[in-house]
Amino acid sequence: MKLIRQKSSDEEIEAVITSIEEQAKTHGLTDPLIASTDVYVTSICYVGSKSLSHFLSCIERCKDRLLAIGPKSDAARRQIINSVMDYWVDQPGIGINIIDKMLNYTILTPLSVLEWALVDNLAAGSTLAKPHIFEMISATMRKVTNRMRQIVAARTQPTLYEPQLSILDETLKKEKADMLSMFQLIEDTLVPVAGGYSDGMMERTEDDSLQPENAMIQQWGSRWLNVFRRKVAVERAFIDEAMTSAPALGTMAPPAPSLGIDEKTEESKTLEEPPMDVEEMHDTAEID
Repeated sequence: MKLIRQKSSDEEIEAVITSIEEQAKTHGLTDPLIASTDVYVTSICYVGSKSLSHFLSCIERCKDRLLAIGPKSDAARRQIINSVMDYWVDQPGIGINIIDKMLNYTILTPLSVLEWALVDNLAAGSTLAKPHIFEMISATMRKVTNRMRQIVAARTQPTLYEPQLSILDETLKKEKADMLSMFQLIEDTLVPVAGGYSDGMMERTEDDSLQPENAMIQQWGSRWLNVFRRKVAVERAFIDEAMTSAPALGTMAPPAPSLGIDEKTEESKTLEEPPMDVEEMHDTAEID
């Protein structure tokens, strides 16, 4: 925390990070990057806890190191979310706001947010009853669908021609597949919870005292499922309807308009007209 507050060099911070990872290895942790990420992100949260502007300033200074975490380890990337939400456990709204900012910086990916909430911390479905978790997932998917709609708007421009047409079409296909895979992850997680046969809930069925709570969890699963099924249906319909008016692949730009008859005649006259002689110009001047 002291190094971050004092805006120390990367070399000084790296020495501390390396020391933490070495200690994690000695304690038998399979992914020491998770331990160093936890310490690093918690320190950023502490230093930036005065205000959102303080936090964003810390993120700007530490952005390169945070961006480097995800490609090294998906679990460490999700640890960023874990550290933020643990630090702001009493004020989860602030934690969600920070997660949203990290998505904007691409420190986190939408998929990592979904996996953190619905895979790592599902807790037999009880997490579905937490309003801030729904807000986090809903806001994350809103970012995904908004980006999808922007790409669709670009793809359906009537003045779009090759090769930009093919490039945008490939981007659209990729982004649509990614979006649908995220909705599918939500579906695959919620269906067992709503049906009461997820792994966590199967273990809870043996305890009769938990049956009322299990019934409530199933209701929450059904509600979430209805919401996100409607969302994906709306997005599918939007894309299908918008693409009906999109220019077809292979559409080439029209040729440049040719000159009209009058324009050609005028141009030929201009080209054929001989230049005025200097003496003629002098005579004309004397007459005037």
